[in-house]
Amino acid sequence: MRKSAPIAFRLILGRELRLWAKAGRSPILWWRDDDARAPGEALDKLLDLSRRHDAPLTLAAIAGPHLAALVRRVEGEPNIEVAVHGFKHINRQPPGRGFGEVVPEDGLEWVRAQLRATVMAFHKAGARPTLFVPPWNNLAPQLVEAIGDSSLGAISAFGQEHASGDGVARLDTHLDVLRWKGGGRFRGRWRFLSRMRRLMASRRVSGQWDAPMGLLTHHMDHDAATWTFLDEFLAVFPMRARQDLTTASPPASRALSA
Repeated sequence: MRKSAPIAFRLILGRELRLWAKAGRSPILWWRDDDARAPGEALDKLLDLSRRHDAPLTLAAIAGPHLAALVRRVEGEPNIEVAVHGFKHINRQPPGRGFGEVVPEDGLEWVRAQLRATVMAFHKAGARPTLFVPPWNNLAPQLVEAIGDSSLGAISAFGQEHASGDGVARLDTHLDVLRWKGGGRFRGRWRFLSRMRRLMASRRVSGQWDAPMGLLTHHMDHDAATWTFLDEFLAVFPMRARQDLTTASPPASRALSA
């Protein structure tokens, strides 16, 4: 870690990073941002962060009326992947059953039809996505099966380690920069970095050095503290492109100085 890194980074992650460096390793990180709907000031700030830090970014976009404008806005940016973020991003779960776009009663053929129509909308907008990100990270079994039969080759939700099955690669996020109870707001440096330390320790103890950790952001909900922290975090930790982590086993990263 750079000596100029914020003190919270050094205090919370320093010891764990030294243990990783002793083994010749460093954490593998990738970045996904959800709920992209249209071009705007917040998206411009997000893309500026990606560009300045040379940080590949997966932008999970919603197939709404501004999808084509969104695709045009990012097509000239380096290191930006557009992913499918649900069919319409509408909660269809009954009260008391959480949030999700696909409910247990939905048939597989209906899910397949919705997925085909959504992918076609992205194609018409000028994007050729290969990743599906379910709204609220809710991966229903029918959805996973339908994706396996589609032109999409990968899925991403939250919390699971690197895995694949039924021809569908899975790469989740693990580090949400926001807290959601009572409305989205910055999680805080200590909460965020402490979770990252726990994830790193778990991977080190189990020998899962190359299990990626995903950074999750929602640019439309960021406050000033969130933007500041992201700028600091991306300056310290390099990001990997999602496609590199799901098309083949990723090569081990070089150790970061602790």
